[in-house]
Amino acid sequence: MKIRVLIKEGEYRLSKAGVMDARVDSEALYCFLTGCDRVVLFLNKEQEADAETEEKYFKLIETRAARVPLQHITGTQEFMGFEFKVSPDVLIPRQDTEVLVTEAARTLIDERKSAAHAKAKRRGGLFKLFGTPPEYDVLDLCCGSGAIGISLAKICEDIFVTASDVSRKALALAAENARKNRSDVEFVCGDLFEAITSGDQMDPKVDPAAAADATGASASGNSGRPLWPAKLQGKGARVRMFDMIVSNPPYIKTSSIAVLQDEVKIHEPMLALDGGEDGLDYYRKIVAEAHKYLKKDGWLFLEIGYDQGEDLRKMIMESGHYSEPEIIHDLAGRDRVVKCRKE
Repeated sequence: MKIRVLIKEGEYRLSKAGVMDARVDSEALYCFLTGCDRVVLFLNKEQEADAETEEKYFKLIETRAARVPLQHITGTQEFMGFEFKVSPDVLIPRQDTEVLVTEAARTLIDERKSAAHAKAKRRGGLFKLFGTPPEYDVLDLCCGSGAIGISLAKICEDIFVTASDVSRKALALAAENARKNRSDVEFVCGDLFEAITSGDQMDPKVDPAAAADATGASASGNSGRPLWPAKLQGKGARVRMFDMIVSNPPYIKTSSIAVLQDEVKIHEPMLALDGGEDGLDYYRKIVAEAHKYLKKDGWLFLEIGYDQGEDLRKMIMESGHYSEPEIIHDLAGRDRVVKCRKE
């Protein structure tokens, strides 16, 4: 069977199973199987595929037709130009979240420039050529795969990122992503801001390739030592006050989860999806507590649902701890990010 015909059959089977973007996924699965890119695929589409390749390809198609996410089959997802490992233990990074990272990175870069100019003005005009702006401390709250915090650490200079999550399995994968992307990030386990004050630190010297046990008590890397050794349990994060807090918390209404695509509601962690009856449970907690962990004029960035902008604006203003929030839209013009400063 020609490669072109093979992929067309894969597309048909995926489309029949109700998979969105069936053509894209059918090609992606062939590229994943053979290790080729789309350019090579296009150039070789009239060549014959051998029987073994056909068999393996249709097994992948069958798995995808069962609505297993493409990223769980390939094990990776690109985000902000970087490659991240994913698994059923974390939410798959999505393009919408790039709006959050882009805006947060822009703000950090602008702050750094402002700090450098102010420092140069205080110490002399040419100092700006040699002066080093201060390091900024950033917290990635509910970090999941670590895509947000790691991307910020890669994009922005002179920042120190702390990433926290309540799931030890998620943190094990996030730490692996940090290693993969050569990013120096601190990981701490705990429920929201409890992670900062009394959470368990991950030992940065341990290879976290092996997924952590759900309880964390027996979680260990390839070295055989625990990922969360007793001496670091309950110590909290190294940094307790931050220049910026970024978060993509669970924000789907409980009643809406049933109508999500099977790829999401069956294969992605409910812990990262369910935001309570009105989808705002985590925002209430974050807005109520974040100011305690932000430095003066520190920034709070939150990804939000397409219809949650006004709710978050009111919530933030009623708290009395922050400036007038700005609602940032995605490329489709929908509410996507809210940002404000601690007053």
